[in-house]
Amino acid sequence: MRVLFLYLKAFSFTGGIEKFNRSFLKALHELSVDGFFDADGFSSFDTATDERYFPAQRFKGYGGKRMLFVIATLIRSFKYDTIILGHINLSVIGYMIKKIRPNVKLILVTHGIEVWKTHVGHKKKLLECADIILSVSEFTKTKIIEFNPSVAADKIRVFPNTIDPYFVAPTNFEKPDYLVKRYNIDADTKVILTVTRLSFSEKYKGYDNTIELLHELGDKENKVRYLLCGKADKEEENRIQELIKENNIAEKILLTGFIKDEELIDHYLLADVFAMPSKKEGFGIVFIEALTCGRKVIAGSKDGSVDALLNGKLGKLVDPDSKEELIVAIQESLDNVNYSPLLLQQQVFDAFGFHRYKERLKNYLTNNSQQD
Repeated sequence: MRVLFLYLKAFSFTGGIEKFNRSFLKALHELSVDGFFDADGFSSFDTATDERYFPAQRFKGYGGKRMLFVIATLIRSFKYDTIILGHINLSVIGYMIKKIRPNVKLILVTHGIEVWKTHVGHKKKLLECADIILSVSEFTKTKIIEFNPSVAADKIRVFPNTIDPYFVAPTNFEKPDYLVKRYNIDADTKVILTVTRLSFSEKYKGYDNTIELLHELGDKENKVRYLLCGKADKEEENRIQELIKENNIAEKILLTGFIKDEELIDHYLLADVFAMPSKKEGFGIVFIEALTCGRKVIAGSKDGSVDALLNGKLGKLVDPDSKEELIVAIQESLDNVNYSPLLLQQQVFDAFGFHRYKERLKNYLTNNSQQD
């Protein structure tokens, strides 16, 4: 069997979908090496692959040349038995391939807000004609069905995100000295952490509420510091600075800016609790990354975060609109020192480890439709 994965970006940008695509490519390659099928990957925007994840000889990147990507992909698609679309924005290509070759197996990967709506045109037709729809969470599956009742529910399979195979799980859970010194954190200071993209157009990550209740957390004996990490656009940076000024909490918050990949794990380790009560996460890879680092996690209860936290088994779920629930969850998490970081890490690997991800993918691509 020959498999073609068509996707937008994996290596030219860093975000949740891009992390998913990297792991997906890695799993496809390893399953190809294991002899289950032969897989190639074509990207609309990437120009090169990272060969740790996927070999160059099986990769083709079109660097944003959309028309060339569409034409070349349609021509080359005749070589493959299974076509996997990494995003619904590739609907035109997917629908055309299915129209020309009705017997080709067409699989669509769905993530979050891009499918939480009623679709029309090519996107609607793609959802209806795809043989399998992979949804990163039960929540996203529910939303697809809710907004698109013409889509057969039994072809939507839950396919959760995974820990990147090159994410090095720590064995020492102590706070890194160099970050303690960099951020001037005292030994008695508790650290709340959020890692996300800070975008003026995406005001649903929940850090507003955390900022606004900081003045209620900590005292002279028990200090609290909030590290808000991520690249901010200018408008959002200005808005956050206004929030900080309005709430008079400049001494309790630090905007770190973009965190380099090589320092990401250490930033998780610096935290006492990771808090991001978001409203629109399809899944939330950052949650399972923080948990893999043995850190307590607080997430929103009204999106795919519920799946990432196994319905509250792995962390605290709060109403993202409730500051009262959030402050209680933060305080309880900061006060609770009697927990096992190693146990948290093992629970995450059992549920979302790369070996599980790879096995699920193999089952779906080799006609074993049972979910595990």
